[in-house]
Amino acid sequence: MIDQALLRSKMEEITRHPLIKHFLSNPQCERLFHHVMEHPNCKEAEFLDFAFKQFYKHIRIMKYINSMIRIFSVDFDKRVRKNRHRFPLIIDGNSNIAEPPRGDIFDDYLNREEDLSEHIQDQLLYNAFLQLTDKQKQVFTQIYLHGASMQEIADSLGESRQNISKIHKRGLLKIRTMLTQEGKGNHKIESA
Repeated sequence: MIDQALLRSKMEEITRHPLIKHFLSNPQCERLFHHVMEHPNCKEAEFLDFAFKQFYKHIRIMKYINSMIRIFSVDFDKRVRKNRHRFPLIIDGNSNIAEPPRGDIFDDYLNREEDLSEHIQDQLLYNAFLQLTDKQKQVFTQIYLHGASMQEIADSLGESRQNISKIHKRGLLKIRTMLTQEGKGNHKIESA
């Protein structure tokens, strides 16, 4: 058993320890502690010991979790800074950096081209395309060669989007009728 005289002499020193102070801040634990000190009983002393061990275990778990959070947050911050250093945003870096190369050389060539008729291989379609008005050819070139939207074409030509859509539809209708007429003409020649 614990020497009561030694324990009473060290009582003030023990109760000043931060961990013991925190344990005794719970009124139930404080009552139990004072009861054991005044009336030493083996069973109550074991219960006090068990309560303190549970309290201490809880404190150790909390300390471990706090340290892990701190370590992981520092590690996360290091990884973020490392990635920012490795992959800086263009606007964050030097503005004298040349423009990065765009996708495909073929796409660059097509973007510089201004005439869709140079890319048409079917003779009937080529002849039908040549029959379109200049504005229709321009709209077709922008749509099928440059991949522009109706709104982009309207903005560049100073027209409304609806007007560009009508020009496109009329051009398609004109090509379709010319191809069907050519097809019927060739069909008559073949059947004769």
